[in-house]
Amino acid sequence: MPNLFHENEFVFNVLFEAVSEGVVVVDESQTIVASNTAAENMFGFTKAELTNQQLQILIPNKYHATHTDHFKKYYKKPATRQMGHNRDLYGAKKNGKKFPVEVGLNPFQIGTKKYVMSIIIDITIRKKSEAKILELNALLEGKISERTTELNNTVANLKDEIEKRTRAESKLLKALKKEKELNELKTKFL
Repeated sequence: MPNLFHENEFVFNVLFEAVSEGVVVVDESQTIVASNTAAENMFGFTKAELTNQQLQILIPNKYHATHTDHFKKYYKKPATRQMGHNRDLYGAKKNGKKFPVEVGLNPFQIGTKKYVMSIIIDITIRKKSEAKILELNALLEGKISERTTELNNTVANLKDEIEKRTRAESKLLKALKKEKELNELKTKFL
């Protein structure tokens, strides 16, 4: 049987490393017990630099206190779920630079020991695309507003022009009527 265990462990390690998302496993004290190459590359650490470190090493300083509270609440009722609904989440690289992430939490147990496996995705490119879309939408809304104003001005100018022409036509009709009356008077006079 030991041979079968080692074969399964080998397969597990191959799969663990083959995942394109970052994977970080922590124990109940938030100590990192495992990570894959994708996570190490994402955060800029080596496996040796991450193993046995507190999870806080991967979280920007300003979020440490709130994250600890969230972790304690989560650990009381662990369940597979996405982290940070309706909130932006950030990871911290080794050089201190923060970057946007999505995190999925997956609790599991080996023997009596409980762990949480985090699947981490760097969403920097998506966030840049979203920002670009918002920028383009704002630009488009500005152009629409500008064109609407121009159109409203053109419509107002056309209404003014129509009113002027209507008045001029009315004057012309009155003048024509007077001239006709004058011609009739001339004819009667003659």
